[in-house]
Amino acid sequence: MKLFAISLKQKAIPLYLFAARASHLSKVVRLSHRSRDERLALQRTLDRKRLKEIALYLREPHSLIANNIILNFDESVSFKAVKNHGIENAGYLTIPDNTPCATILDGQHRLMGFQFSGKVDFELSCIGFLNLDENQAADVFTVINSTQKPLSKSLLLDIRHYIGKTEGEEKKATDIALHLNTDSHCLLHQQVRVASGEKGIISLDSLTRLIVPFIDLGGVLERNMKKPEPIFAHFINVFFKLYKLPINTATVSVALSPVFERVIRRGRSLEKESFSEEEIADILSPVSDFRWDKTLLRNREGRTRLIREFLMRLPEGRNRELQEWLL
Repeated sequence: MKLFAISLKQKAIPLYLFAARASHLSKVVRLSHRSRDERLALQRTLDRKRLKEIALYLREPHSLIANNIILNFDESVSFKAVKNHGIENAGYLTIPDNTPCATILDGQHRLMGFQFSGKVDFELSCIGFLNLDENQAADVFTVINSTQKPLSKSLLLDIRHYIGKTEGEEKKATDIALHLNTDSHCLLHQQVRVASGEKGIISLDSLTRLIVPFIDLGGVLERNMKKPEPIFAHFINVFFKLYKLPINTATVSVALSPVFERVIRRGRSLEKESFSEEEIADILSPVSDFRWDKTLLRNREGRTRLIREFLMRLPEGRNRELQEWLL
């Protein structure tokens, strides 16, 4: 197999940029995973769940893999420079057909995901090294995997939502979370972090996950609720003003727990279903003197205990499993 490539040098080490179809690459890579018995291998064991997730993505009509597969070829692979339409450092890599001759330094899940995708196959951008020794290959591998920093879940969620890739309850919950962040009358205004380094008290991803159970199938706001955003905003405002709590991830997770569900169910039983701030304050009046111990709020067990005590004092509605509602 001959592949057109561009040769580069970085600190005296040659590397080659080329494109190859996933089906061709999978026939020439040698998979080996580091273990107690295989000390020379670099890659971790393949994660079948991740492979299937990548395969599902590959089946989408507009799927792309834009980052490089990085390979270390053995001595059976060679590069020959040729003049090609004035392109400097151009040439061809000669790779044995259907013979394992390369180890993957980065991108094993991306490449192997094609094997779970049915007949999906397209060209991938690649970088190849020729016969790096064990120390050089290990150095490249560790640099790649120690310097890469994944994007925050909140930033990825915000981007997916912006381009219309969120659906169902996730889309609705993200809409609500972003509304709370932009509503100048809500205490969460400009307090929801989207990108790393932004100021705020709770991440978009965390807030969205807290909201989902209420609007999901069977959730307390699932039925006939076209505009749930004001209800969340009014409740957040009343809850934190009434109990004079600091607003942070822990306290928001307590507010948006079975506490919120109990308030909604009690409001419906009292026929106070507009859920204005005045009505929510009235719904909470039997527990207006409840003491949220700040020491207990610092850990999951303490928050669970406080929520149970609160629900025991505020009548109406059944108690759900608490753990799934807490961070």
